[in-house]
Amino acid sequence: MRSGIAALIGLALAGCTAGGLLGGDATPQPQESPPGAAGSSNLDTRGLGVYLETMRALVEGDRVLQAEVFEDAVIATELSPTTTNRLRLALALAIPGHAAADPSRAQRLLSGLLASGDTLLPEERILAAIHLQEVEQRLILDTASQQRQMESEEALSRQDAESAQRLEAMQQENQRLREALSAAEEKLEAITNIERSIRSRDSAADVP
Repeated sequence: MRSGIAALIGLALAGCTAGGLLGGDATPQPQESPPGAAGSSNLDTRGLGVYLETMRALVEGDRVLQAEVFEDAVIATELSPTTTNRLRLALALAIPGHAAADPSRAQRLLSGLLASGDTLLPEERILAAIHLQEVEQRLILDTASQQRQMESEEALSRQDAESAQRLEAMQQENQRLREALSAAEEKLEAITNIERSIRSRDSAADVP
């Protein structure tokens, strides 16, 4: 999954360098923020590089770089919760493979941004929608995996309980057989004693 994301980011960055991710020309025109979209950034297609660079660092960077980039996204959002900073943090949370990845929180943030009307530029909306779909699919797979794990553990628990019951039943049966054997041995000993007593009495009667 990380290799696929890295390839996508690499292609996107190459597209930005060539003149835009979504088919923009080499001299993109600046876009104005929609009316009422407080905190929204004025980005052309090449302006998506701030997100793509963050994503690439989290995919390809070492643990130190990943921690630094993520912390920077968190601090920027806390100090200035603009659309750009919030989307950057949401995308950072959505990228798998680093210590701070959190698909559930990413889903909430991306859903909130996409539901906020016209605050997102078209390019940002596409980027957010793609990653929202990805984290939702990952959450579905994680839920299914957890369900299978739970079912497996329950099956093992049932097997353990059944094995314990069978073992207990075998132990009880062995105890019953030992007691039956002991009773049979006592009866055989009693019969032997009676026969011995009879033989002794007959022998005494035969003596003149």
